[in-house]
Amino acid sequence: MTAPVLEMRGIHKRFPGVYALKNVSFAVARGSVHALVGENGAGKSTLMRILSGAYTASEGSVVIDGVEIDNPTPEKMLQLGVAVIYQELAQAPHLTVAENIFLGRLPKTGFGTVDWRKARADARKILDSLNFKVDPAARIDRLSVAQRQMVEIAKAISRNARIVVLDEPSAVLGDSELHNLFALIRKLSKEQGVSFVYISHRLKELYEICQDVTVLRDGQVISTAPLAGITTDDLIRQMVGREMNDIFPQRPEPKADIRLSVANVNRKGVLQDINFEVRRGEIFGICGLAGSGRTEVLRAIAGADALDSGEITVDGERLALRSPGAALSKGIGLLPEDRKTEGLFLDQSVAFNVTISALKSVSGGGFLRSNRERRKVAGYIEQMRIKTPSGATRVRTLSGGNQQKCGIARQLNAGTTILLVDEPTRGVDVAAKREIYDLLVQLTSTLGASIVMVSSELPEVLGLCDRIMVMRQGSVAAIVDGKGATEESLMAHAVWN
Repeated sequence: MTAPVLEMRGIHKRFPGVYALKNVSFAVARGSVHALVGENGAGKSTLMRILSGAYTASEGSVVIDGVEIDNPTPEKMLQLGVAVIYQELAQAPHLTVAENIFLGRLPKTGFGTVDWRKARADARKILDSLNFKVDPAARIDRLSVAQRQMVEIAKAISRNARIVVLDEPSAVLGDSELHNLFALIRKLSKEQGVSFVYISHRLKELYEICQDVTVLRDGQVISTAPLAGITTDDLIRQMVGREMNDIFPQRPEPKADIRLSVANVNRKGVLQDINFEVRRGEIFGICGLAGSGRTEVLRAIAGADALDSGEITVDGERLALRSPGAALSKGIGLLPEDRKTEGLFLDQSVAFNVTISALKSVSGGGFLRSNRERRKVAGYIEQMRIKTPSGATRVRTLSGGNQQKCGIARQLNAGTTILLVDEPTRGVDVAAKREIYDLLVQLTSTLGASIVMVSSELPEVLGLCDRIMVMRQGSVAAIVDGKGATEESLMAHAVWN
């Protein structure tokens, strides 16, 4: 390992009642890409917040280029070239791309006013270097989650950052965007000596882009080593402290009867002639490149987006679904891709999130019955193994996996029998992934539910789905049997013109 550009020495962090980090030492070589992995709650985010200056370590020191930083603050660390790009983006949604990139440091004219032409031109230059095609004058709230992530990366590059932390970047990037990001990381690390800390639950990515890896568990360093000498199984074992054999559960054969039929669905400029059927007890996968129409198919079935033409049939009944509420009344429920902004009420309790879509289940005489609600929610917490102090805990404080379980519990409480789930394990650690897989299979085997699942993780699609529909440019490229498919064959369908 060459001389480290960053060292974090003997870091301890205590919160009231919680010892979050215990004597953590972490070093990153100049121009390297260093993976930081561990389950949710292992201490990764806390460590990076100390690096950014957002948190103050209880003990220990941060050293950059051999110099110990006295009293790190966010402003000081930015000036030293440290940029942390969190999974939960900190942006001004009502401002433009250029304004967000240069927020607080917009270029000025000789008269002291903002030089908007230069701001847009400079933003375009940075975006072009990322091979990211977006209008610098576009408002942030008009962009997709993946596009907003790339704007954050552009902001870091504009600050000439020397140490860039990427927290779950692939959670919001499609395959082509991730390919572009990896190309940029290689270019910046090799040509400009920029160092990266790469945090991801998708272990396969680490072997594509990282040289070294540090594993955290329960707030302590388990190991730091060159990634080339460690297998995926070794990483998982170190992260969870136990074996994780057969991460994808066995699933029964689906029934023959058709629950959901989608016929000739069209939405101008978005979807074209979408046709498929889903059987009772089947997990039907949808994959494709970002922008291929995967999410839009789910939104169409859930009544979130209006159709120009086509039919959606459930159990032989043709439905006119004009809203998600109408779809839910027919047993169709959607777990959206961005669960934090579209799928959950983060500042409300677990109980509120579980019961909000079916208040009649916990009401009587026109009033909410608190005892009934507590019993019902306690049952779901036990059934789904939601790790929470109680049903009164705010969902914001839970890990990604437990937040997703709350979403599934709400669908069950609302009577959903056709579950549409978009990126079910995005931002979820390895052990929680297995629990979510078990839950999905359990829904199909014990309740006879049918699941339509969108995922950008091809191993997840192949390991979990009975059949797989590949989308390309808003159309169905192929529908294949999950047992005979491979990552290569799915990608071939996704990219052929």
